[in-house]
Amino acid sequence: MRASVAVLAAAGLMAFACGSQPPPSAPSTSPTSPAPASQGNLTGTWSGSGSDSFSAEQVTWVLTQSDSTITGRAALSPVDPADGSCASCHKLRNGTVNGTFDGSTLTIRMNFPAGGDVPTPICTTDLSGTATVIANRVTGTYSGADSCEGFYGNGQLTLTRQP
Repeated sequence: MRASVAVLAAAGLMAFACGSQPPPSAPSTSPTSPAPASQGNLTGTWSGSGSDSFSAEQVTWVLTQSDSTITGRAALSPVDPADGSCASCHKLRNGTVNGTFDGSTLTIRMNFPAGGDVPTPICTTDLSGTATVIANRVTGTYSGADSCEGFYGNGQLTLTRQP
């Protein structure tokens, strides 16, 4: 009898403790805070700098992400457009960027077609590479070629998400 009273008392306490107490609340997160890119979506404008065996440049991407697919516009511009170098002409390009994003690693291809209002309208540029995305910062490497100037090697870029 004593054992069954103890069991009933324990069961009653457990029911009271489990049923009448509100569950502990999870730490709150602000629903208006954008998720860091390494956990979510790369959609938006990214800008920064790059440098390769040819010269340094400014880089801008305007990206859209659907699932793991990245598409968008890419622009290169010379650091000093008035320096008179080949880089000041060949780094003034507008084109596309596409690739895939797995949550931390971005694989990209930037293509800048011939034509347009650029100093070298007959030249094409095709660059590809990989980048790591941490929070709102992209750091990566690329290589490729320009149809007029040749190989672009040892490329590095660092971009940040713009507000």
